[in-house]
Amino acid sequence: MVKHSQIARLTVRPLAREDLDGYIAYFTRPSKVDAERMGLAIDRVPSATRLRSDLEAMIATPLDRLRSFVLAWCVDGKAIGHSSLKDIVSGEFGSIHLHIWLANLRGKGYGPCLFCLSALDFYERFNLKRIICEPKADNPMANRMLEKIGFPLALTHVAASSELSVVCELNRYEILRDVAERYAIAHAE
Repeated sequence: MVKHSQIARLTVRPLAREDLDGYIAYFTRPSKVDAERMGLAIDRVPSATRLRSDLEAMIATPLDRLRSFVLAWCVDGKAIGHSSLKDIVSGEFGSIHLHIWLANLRGKGYGPCLFCLSALDFYERFNLKRIICEPKADNPMANRMLEKIGFPLALTHVAASSELSVVCELNRYEILRDVAERYAIAHAE
């Protein structure tokens, strides 16, 4: 059995206090281009203090009481981004989001492996039957990555993908466990 939390030097793990600065900076100090690319409504982003408080509360909350959960994406043990699972209905459903915090690390090939490791972790951790991912339809990197892995595009619609997002056109992908597992196994070293 493949160890879902690690491929070579790429790992995922629950977000920890030492990761909070990177997470918070990503959302509170994005470039205009990054905010537009991901559909972030800057005026809806809580203060850094509030984000830290919310994340610390999430870290301390038992899994069975969570509606959202965050995994850190790590390269050589250093957090470079995250996947969040929102709208969690344990044993049923969740909606996954993906973010690489540092622009210079995007497009390096880390995203597909880290995304699949995250999806597999979420499936196991919350005993899920279904996960969806809804990137902004005109976000080329996220859409290309999901297509490259082989996740099916289920629909395109207009909505907000999270409480921090603008209403925009979204692509909904079905994040199938078997597709994530095949990709993870094929790219394990």
